[in-house]
Amino acid sequence: GEGSGGAQHRGTIHFENTIDEIETAAREASNRVPATRPVIEMTIPSVLDHTLVDGAGHHVAQLFVQFAPYDIDPTVGNWKDPAFKQAFVDRVFGVVDEFAPGFSDSIVGIDALSPLDLEEIFGLHRGNIFHGALGLHQIGWARPMVGWSSHRTPIRGLYLCSANMHPGGGVSGAPGRNCAGIVLSDLGMPLS
Repeated sequence: GEGSGGAQHRGTIHFENTIDEIETAAREASNRVPATRPVIEMTIPSVLDHTLVDGAGHHVAQLFVQFAPYDIDPTVGNWKDPAFKQAFVDRVFGVVDEFAPGFSDSIVGIDALSPLDLEEIFGLHRGNIFHGALGLHQIGWARPMVGWSSHRTPIRGLYLCSANMHPGGGVSGAPGRNCAGIVLSDLGMPLS
């Protein structure tokens, strides 16, 4: 129907032109500065689920923004400052506007969450949606840490199965499936 969008609106939309842009964003974040040109991934869930909107040609757009560090050089700003946060949001929308002119002007509501907000609202340590680094020191048998990779905890019947477990986050469902296999095994049932 009208405003339902095309096939190009049903997946993840990326807003970067070159690998250099991604490398620069990563370098800035590693220097405790929010990326000048952050890496942005957009999904538009209302294209698939019209109940998310009022039907008046509106859509819900979700932006996953990378290279906005939790720890920011204090000479640059901080996430507790609403003006600093808004300036970053404006920068993000400016990048989207380059690819989709008028995007910013079409927005009727915003819920922007900084890494600090993710920690304070959802308890995500340092705003990390993956519940920990995906470095060599914390993958496979060492995820979330050495001795805890089996999904089991010292409390019988309590298991770990989120993005903090192998193979990590990314909305794959793999940590949950891996945990389900362990739970079923513990119950003497096959995973089929």
